[in-house]
Amino acid sequence: SGNESAQSSEVSATTHIMTDDEFLDMTQRATFRYFWDWGDPNSGLTRERWHPNESDVTNTIGGSGFGIMAIVAAVERGFITREQGAQRMLKITTFLATKADRFHGALPHWINGTTGKMVNFGQQDGGDIVETAFLIEGLLTARQYFDNNTADEIQTRAYIKKVWEEVDWNFYRNGTTGLYWNWSPTMGFNFSDTYVFHGWNETQIAYILAVASPTKAP
Repeated sequence: SGNESAQSSEVSATTHIMTDDEFLDMTQRATFRYFWDWGDPNSGLTRERWHPNESDVTNTIGGSGFGIMAIVAAVERGFITREQGAQRMLKITTFLATKADRFHGALPHWINGTTGKMVNFGQQDGGDIVETAFLIEGLLTARQYFDNNTADEIQTRAYIKKVWEEVDWNFYRNGTTGLYWNWSPTMGFNFSDTYVFHGWNETQIAYILAVASPTKAP
């Protein structure tokens, strides 16, 4: 309405010439803080966007794969303790394995971080195999990294195994020689927002994971 708020407090910041290690630390720490500080308090997954009153509980599945990678890096670089990282991973994997909507094993593009239900992304109302691939990539990295025999890490690995092995990559072929990006429980593979994808781009990880699946490879 054209109203002006009161001025905020002034802040200042300074920087300095950094070594390569200092610059890497700063970049990784700042990146990690988004995934860690702004992770969904219920699911532990990565939120799609910032909202001033935190009313938007949309979580991003692909972004959560990146967030899981950030947790591994943060533990390794000492930004958080291993125990903190393991506890967050247990929250994330518990939610994914026991509450989140999955469609022939694949997760949707967006998900409600409270209920675990699919959130529409345009026409998409079912499984997104590429976003799922980004998530699985992070989960498999975490399964390899969190290899201690503590209760949290053992359970986390079990949940990751469950989510990974239940993705039906062969189903997403739909009888073709490639993978379809999306499947809908209401439209199947017959809608404009899905197609067979190929190429040296972000989608290649889906093919690598598909052929590597121990249970449902094409």
